[in-house]
Amino acid sequence: MINKSKNNPKKKLINLENNIYREKLPQSKSKLILNSIIILFILFCIFTIFKLRQKKSRIKSLYEKKEKINNPEIFKFDYSNYNNNQNIFNNITKDDENFFFGKTKGQLNYCNNYGLLVYDYYSKGNVNEYTDNIGDYIQSLAALQFLPKNCFPFLVDRDSIRFYHGPKIKLIISGFFGLSLGNIKISEQINPLFISYHINDDQFKNFRDIFTNLKKFQPIGCRDLSTQKKLEREGIEAYFSGCLTTTLDIDYAAKDSERTDEIIFIDYKIGEYSQADNFLLSLKAYNFSKIIKITHHFNITYGHLDRFKIAKSLLNRYARAKLVVSTRVHGALPCLALRTPVIFINYSYDYNRFPGLYELLNTVGKNAEGKFETKVNLDKNGLVYNSDKYLEYANKLKEKLKYI
Repeated sequence: MINKSKNNPKKKLINLENNIYREKLPQSKSKLILNSIIILFILFCIFTIFKLRQKKSRIKSLYEKKEKINNPEIFKFDYSNYNNNQNIFNNITKDDENFFFGKTKGQLNYCNNYGLLVYDYYSKGNVNEYTDNIGDYIQSLAALQFLPKNCFPFLVDRDSIRFYHGPKIKLIISGFFGLSLGNIKISEQINPLFISYHINDDQFKNFRDIFTNLKKFQPIGCRDLSTQKKLEREGIEAYFSGCLTTTLDIDYAAKDSERTDEIIFIDYKIGEYSQADNFLLSLKAYNFSKIIKITHHFNITYGHLDRFKIAKSLLNRYARAKLVVSTRVHGALPCLALRTPVIFINYSYDYNRFPGLYELLNTVGKNAEGKFETKVNLDKNGLVYNSDKYLEYANKLKEKLKYI
């Protein structure tokens, strides 16, 4: 039998092409691998150059920041600018005047010998940027009560306080400090009174530069026992003053006849914390199906006077509420002064901020040992009432600030 495939010329041509292809294939694979290695090497070089440039840029930025830290231009806004503050005063309307300062007796005056803290939040150099909290402005409203009436104070940004270069002023320095490299020192143009002062462990390392300055102004009134202990460890005379917001009854307390049936929740809602929910719902004297929800966050684009207006509106509302439930310290503490029953809810115990203050409030949540507990005063009708422990510290604050 004849094998036709051997004598078939077409078949021979196909076999020949296959052999040529098989001979070329190993060579093509080698070339492909070589090209791939070259491409990967080029990409690696590009990536390395990019990372080195990025590192160089970061080092340069840190160096410039260190070199220029005494230059106020590193801050996005500079509220120590005298003309800027004068412009804010000039643009105050009569409605603003009546709302913000109350009905003044005579004309509102521009006082360039007193200051009041405001909060930029956008300052370059901040550790935590974009931290909006109307509680800061509530604290400043508490300070405003002790300044001369009919006086528009110089607005000083907390986070650039070291760069203030306006007229010599008296300034109540209270609240949370440690957010900015701009407040680790105090301008020589400021005569400060440190009261209700707080520094946080997260920013504690930033305060090495301020301890020497603080000794000039001791004793330092501390908002919490934690801050008091930190300063005392550094050889600074300090005492627990409590929070300035416990004096807000001076300007904001309402009459009993003005009390409403509102139940206000500040940055808390049913369903977030089951153990706290169970306790609240057990309070049969209150109808939690109708609550007013309020937040202490605000639109960061609002100007300082608008922020003060929001803070004042909230205080007027808290002063007339039947009950306030708050996860915000500066939603709860003002209610003590306003004589509004309040429950402070905390998800975890803050060892930096709570010691000394926690004991003044009705509390629901984790205690210092990490255990859930409820410590709420209830009368015979099941209604919440506040302890008057805060009065010891509030009265001392009022006395201390009477002649600022």
